Amino acid sequence: MQAFDFDNALDKHRAWKMRFQIALGSVQGKEYDTAPIGDAANCSLGKWLAANAVELAGCAAAARLLPVHEEFHRQSKAIADDIRSGKILVMTDPAIVAYLSLSARIEDSLRQLKAELQPGA
Repeated sequence: MQAFDFDNALDKHRAWKMRFQIALGSVQGKEYDTAPIGDAANCSLGKWLAANAVELAGCAAAARLLPVHEEFHRQSKAIADDIRSGKILVMTDPAIVAYLSLSARIEDSLRQLKAELQPGA
């Protein structure tokens, strides 16, 4: 299995989320391509999960993380698409609430995965 720095992954997830939130101000134009935002396989976590899919197949924490990670990216794209189409979102919108919840679940799942793969670390 490829080495993976879980603490760095948490930092990168938080940084991705912050960059996404900042980028939302620039997605207004119809030419803005939101497809990469929705591609869970394109981020460093997604690439690592794919590269280690065989080794992670029996890992309960990875099994919980995969669908949450996919949904997080799907929800991120949906938010960007809404904003691009002119919808004004507020923090209480269901899409934003779901996005924040998924983000917290990713962080929890990463901690669980680290504990499962690196006991005592």
